[in-house]
Amino acid sequence: MDNTPEAWILTIGNEIINGVITDTNREAISRELRSVGISTKGMSSVGDDPALIADALAHTMERAGITVVSGGLGPTEDDKTAASVADFLGVPLKSDPEQLARIEDRFRQWGRPMAASNAKQALFPAGAIPVPNDYGTAPGFMIERRGHIALFFPGIPRELIPMLRLKGIPAILERFGSTGQVFRTRTLHVYGISESKLGEILADVARDEDDYHLAFLPRFPVIRLRMDASARTAQEADQKLDAKQRVINERLSESIISNDGRSMEEVVLHLLQNRGLSVTLAESITGGMIGEMLTRVPGSSQTFMGSIVSYSNDMKLGVLGVSDDTIRDHGAVSHRCAQEMAIGARRAGKSDIGLSATGIAGPDGGTPEKPVGTFFLGLSTEDATISRGFLLPGSREWVKTLAAMQALDLLRRYLLGYRIYGNEEAEG
Repeated sequence: MDNTPEAWILTIGNEIINGVITDTNREAISRELRSVGISTKGMSSVGDDPALIADALAHTMERAGITVVSGGLGPTEDDKTAASVADFLGVPLKSDPEQLARIEDRFRQWGRPMAASNAKQALFPAGAIPVPNDYGTAPGFMIERRGHIALFFPGIPRELIPMLRLKGIPAILERFGSTGQVFRTRTLHVYGISESKLGEILADVARDEDDYHLAFLPRFPVIRLRMDASARTAQEADQKLDAKQRVINERLSESIISNDGRSMEEVVLHLLQNRGLSVTLAESITGGMIGEMLTRVPGSSQTFMGSIVSYSNDMKLGVLGVSDDTIRDHGAVSHRCAQEMAIGARRAGKSDIGLSATGIAGPDGGTPEKPVGTFFLGLSTEDATISRGFLLPGSREWVKTLAAMQALDLLRRYLLGYRIYGNEEAEG
């Protein structure tokens, strides 16, 4: 029988409640807990105020058997979590010699002197069980009160997640026992379909079941479809996800970027690498954004030769070889210019493919014939050159991002032999 209680996630930090940073820890913690069958009952955040931290902890530990807390364990003055917990429990802070030695050793490994303030990170409420940190200096700790437990971790994701996964969750399961359920998650990335349209297409697939849930998670300009399934074994849970995914694949087909959570740029680079092809970019409207996206991916230099950011007409003419006639007769924002930019990029980079983007990001520069949000994409190979036109109005950053994503999607579709969308109309 499953006796594992539900969890509450509490994140601490002025930078969170002031909107200075986006709090991604709550989602990450919930995902880790869900992977072992622990459901999250609620989430909350408070600033670095001892009274608020104590109130929040009293609230969460009363309502959930497991509280997972992140943040406020650093060495600075505004890191007040440990002291606040000690006040909440009515116990003093005590230094843990073993954890202090680990912190000192970490600084020796780094070849850096340890500031006196870092010793603060080895202070824990009396009776707390330390959770060692193998990824940074701030150890976590665990407390128990009236049969409920709370685990505290640093707020840095690269430290928090492995500590929770490798030390926190085992401690929870040891305390409460296994849930008897295996949870599996799969994330699909979809591009080119609105959230409302996706909701219509997948209405039946999105219907909740006792052991299955589909979530729509927009992250402009991509929509992530996260499927969760639970079963007694991983194989059974995967079979449930496979059945749902077959339906989604059938309905969304070419609009699915990936079935494994990979981004557009990761997929494009993988396709290029598998085919032994290289690409060079000519970017005007995007200002280097496409190249930045590709170079986020480790190993991109195997297939990505570089990007020529040709914002001015002189750069288009002198570096990419766009003709004077094209600029004069068609303009820099045109099918013909996009085609010649792609040809010039391919030749300059000595690559298999040239990919270009030129357009009007705004807020000024639009005309009745070519309003803000107009852009053209070009793709050139040794055998053929194509272009596509688009009108996707919005803010300047919105238009630039869409142009970059649309360019990569054009390349993805070309490499997969899919239909390539956009206006093909020839110019007079």
